[in-house]
Parts: sequence; structure tokens; C-alpha cells
Amino acid sequence: MNTIFRLALDIVLLYTLSYISLLPKCNAFSTSSSTSQQTPFLHPASPEEAVQNQLHYYQTNQLKEVYNCCSPGNQEATGGIDEFKRQLQIPPYDLIVQHDYSAVLLELRPDNGFDKLSIQEQTDEEEEDQILDVALCLVCIRPNKKARKPFPVWYWWEMSLHRVKDTQKWLVDCIMPDFDDLDFESKALSIDDFMDDDDEDELTIYWDMNE
Repeated sequence: MNTIFRLALDIVLLYTLSYISLLPKCNAFSTSSSTSQQTPFLHPASPEEAVQNQLHYYQTNQLKEVYNCCSPGNQEATGGIDEFKRQLQIPPYDLIVQHDYSAVLLELRPDNGFDKLSIQEQTDEEEEDQILDVALCLVCIRPNKKARKPFPVWYWWEMSLHRVKDTQKWLVDCIMPDFDDLDFESKALSIDDFMDDDDEDELTIYWDMNE
């Protein structure tokens, strides 16, 4: 039975790799979150590091800190910290909280630069919070053994770089599952923004699931 399960998992991994293999400007990672109380990155300088921090808060059930990693637009759409906590109890987000293991597999940036006007209309009143860049991160999560899906699942973290006064910070705009709970589709940012029709670069990803 174990052999059949591993074969099925290998097929899923190969499918995922074939799906993302044509995407340019990618950084591949193989890093896991930790159960210690220490945040992985005090000053996250990249989308991947910001995602690692939020994964740490998810795994250690620090939901207020998870909420603080969300962008202002995400927080407003959620409806506050109490509603945010309630949504984490229902699919597809229930698999993330207190997960056993997670890894950021890759980070994607727009191939042709970033036009913030296509994402957000800036007004004089909104200059205090400016969006400077965007990114996507693919994350593999192994839920805890009591979860409804104890096998690994994949999510896309949609990120944006915000400038508030003199500081810059990568924040989470949304999390979308890349499995049958919900098809990945975002009007704010799509995979097409990261692709070039003439790009034939290959992507190599190194896998390390600590097994």
C-alpha cells in the first residue's frame, strides 16, 4: 500500500513540475518551517522569506501574527481578525493551520516588469501605502495527521511589496490552493503575467522533503 501511495505522489509531483517548467524568472527553494518559536527571518527581504515567516506563524498557531502578514487589502476583504480566524477553520485553509511540514518550492516574478496601475489605482490619499512589486510563491504543505487530507497539498501565495512611509515590506494578498478544493484563478494577478511567449528557458527544481 505504501508503494502505491508513493507512486501516486510521484505522479502528482511530475504533473506539478510539468505545469511550471515553462515559467521564467523563477527561484527554486527547498526550505522547511520550524516548530521553534523563533521567527525564521527578522527582516524578510524577499517574497520567499515573507512566506516562510507566515508559514512559521501558521504552524505554531500564532494567528494574530499570521493576520499581520496580510496586506491592507487582504485584511479589509477578510473583515477583521475574528472573521479571519473563522475562515481558517473551513476548507481550503483548514489544512494550513498547525501543519506538520511546509516548503517554499519556488518564487515567480513578472517577466516584463510590474505595472502597479494595472493592479491598483493610486490616488493622493493612497500614497501612504504603495504597491511596488508583485510575486507568486508555490508552497507544499503536509497537514497534521488529524487533518481531513493528511497527504501533501500545494498552495499559491500571492504577494505584493508595499511601501509605507520609508519602509518596504512583502505582504500576503491571498492564498489559493492548487488542488481540487479550488481551482487557482485570480483576477488581480495571473500566471500569464509571469510568462513570455518566446521564453524557452528551462527550470530545475531540487526537491528535499526531509524523508
